[in-house]
Amino acid sequence: MRIATEQGFDLFPEQWFVLVKIIKQPGCSQSDLSRDFDDRPSMTRALRNMEQKAWIKIIPDTEDRRKHKVYPTKKGNEIYKVIVPVIQKERTRMFKSLTKEDFSKFKRIIDQIYEQSIV
Repeated sequence: MRIATEQGFDLFPEQWFVLVKIIKQPGCSQSDLSRDFDDRPSMTRALRNMEQKAWIKIIPDTEDRRKHKVYPTKKGNEIYKVIVPVIQKERTRMFKSLTKEDFSKFKRIIDQIYEQSIV
């Protein structure tokens, strides 16, 4: 959130994760996003908010009227292009004192926590 604010964006961490997913999978469904983030009402509010800010575009699925596809807009892509290098630089700074072994252990533990969270 600090990084987004410093770059002039009113972007919450949850919105960032959703935006990244949409940019990496343009046209993913709103229901897929809700499943991935395990909170349908919050996801719906977040997507509507992001759509109002013109970061994403929500379009009815032509094959299934019950579904909606989500696409990043030009503005959403610009936010991504601005923030990714800043995040990469910040990660490098934060991890610079870790040895390769430390980082491997850290990554293994984070992966293990993630695996337990989806069970």
